[in-house]
Amino acid sequence: MATTELQELSGYYTYRSFLDNPLPVKDFNKIKSEEAELFLIIQLDGTLTGTLAFPAEPGTLEKTFLDLSGSVNNLLFPITLKFRGQGRPNTNTFDLLYDYSCTVAQTWEDGGIDQRLSLTGTVLKVQDNGSRNYVPESAITASFVAVKRDFVEPRDMKGVAIIPSALSMLASKSHRLTHAVWHTLRLYQIWWTVLDDTDKTKIRDLGWNLERPPFTNEGRLDLTNGAGEDFLFMHRKMIKMVKDEYKSQGVPYIASWKALPIPTVQQFLYLEQDDPQNPGKKIYRLNEQESGYMIPPAYFISNGTESEQQDLERLKSLKFIKSPNYFVSIMRNLERQFNESRYVSSLSLGALGNLLEFVIHNQMHNRWSSAPIDPNTGKPPLHPETGKPTGRESFDFNEKWNNPKYDYLGDFYSSHVNPVFWRLHGWIDDRIEEWFIAHEASHPGEIERYDYKGIPWFKPGKWVQASEPFYWPEHHHHNHHDHKGNDQSSVDNMLKVMEIIEKAIKRRSGERTEVMRSFIRDKNLIMSFMRDIFPNI
Repeated sequence: MATTELQELSGYYTYRSFLDNPLPVKDFNKIKSEEAELFLIIQLDGTLTGTLAFPAEPGTLEKTFLDLSGSVNNLLFPITLKFRGQGRPNTNTFDLLYDYSCTVAQTWEDGGIDQRLSLTGTVLKVQDNGSRNYVPESAITASFVAVKRDFVEPRDMKGVAIIPSALSMLASKSHRLTHAVWHTLRLYQIWWTVLDDTDKTKIRDLGWNLERPPFTNEGRLDLTNGAGEDFLFMHRKMIKMVKDEYKSQGVPYIASWKALPIPTVQQFLYLEQDDPQNPGKKIYRLNEQESGYMIPPAYFISNGTESEQQDLERLKSLKFIKSPNYFVSIMRNLERQFNESRYVSSLSLGALGNLLEFVIHNQMHNRWSSAPIDPNTGKPPLHPETGKPTGRESFDFNEKWNNPKYDYLGDFYSSHVNPVFWRLHGWIDDRIEEWFIAHEASHPGEIERYDYKGIPWFKPGKWVQASEPFYWPEHHHHNHHDHKGNDQSSVDNMLKVMEIIEKAIKRRSGERTEVMRSFIRDKNLIMSFMRDIFPNI
């Protein structure tokens, strides 16, 4: 029997309740009571919150809700949950009050094809309701089953998905390679351990000059060389390209996160509105623009038989990053720090960028990432050695990985194709403006705005170092007018850079240093924000 962890219980379920009629019935509908959408959030301490919503279909324009609160009473098998559902004031559920008790159904270790996590239990009507009979008066109790649903990906959500013309541009091989090459060269292990001086010269000759590495050769984050300016500028330039595409299509641009989404946020957000048919009453309508922020489930990535223990440790860390506890104890505090005027006004622009990238940004990618899939099958690829889920091999540039469905937020080659990327990076970009405002208050006139390469930026001076922040080689035909983004000369250029890196890794693979052993072993995570998971945790 497989075990179920508390975090796995969070998410959406289809809830179905049945009248407790002991007699056989020919028509199953005669014992059907209710079908609804159950949403649960389980904290690591066992605290339970959530909603029961009607109708059951996901993403409907309007829903009515019961708010749930309770706890996990038994943490060992069988896991037991108890919670109460209370209708919302000024809605047609206002007088509903139900108690629920259920257990997590057994999951079969072997067999059980396509088995899903499910809850089985009973529901008790605590008080009669005058507005609507959800449970017939003759059946004060009922039995129920709740079957967990698949996570709904942002790319599949209306109003959340990237518009087709921008998606075509971003999913192209040229755009994917640009983002992958840029981030890969900034990895400490690549720049300081894998590449030798000859490799770096060849890469510079191809136009990819990492003038300001984000790490020192000792592996410390460099807050003095302006490397963070490159990170902030390059992504601001990417944002402008996508904004221009949205504008050309007459579509409002993707709104950035004004605050990091809280752990209890649902994938479909419903906002309270006045009921136009019933004065004084409230209804809840879907807000597409603020939907799609829910944390996807944690997932396992296999890097082969030699790294099984490390893969399990990485899964453990990923579960923590995705947990409510991580948000409360770490991420929210980092958010507050980067919003604190006194703190950011003490930082140079380069220091701000480097701290944002490696202290919070990478973990944001990990927190909101779903398991990588093979776009041809829609399922995670399997590692040939272990038969367990894995990811794209870092130097596999097969055309299938250019499918827009490959939008794994954890891979340099695909993260920018994910709708969440632009909300996440909108929040990062907003920190630049808050940094400028804080400096104007503390050091008025010391930072001067100007346009650089068509991007609103800042002149070099006391708080800004780079006169030419690096984004990508000038000879790239990498712009929003090329929707297919497949300029062959640019693609060939970047494939050459990747070939130099791949050959250098193979050349160094015989070395016995722990850094190299670990780096080579995790070959499916070379171009991944997951590489940063251990140092930060």
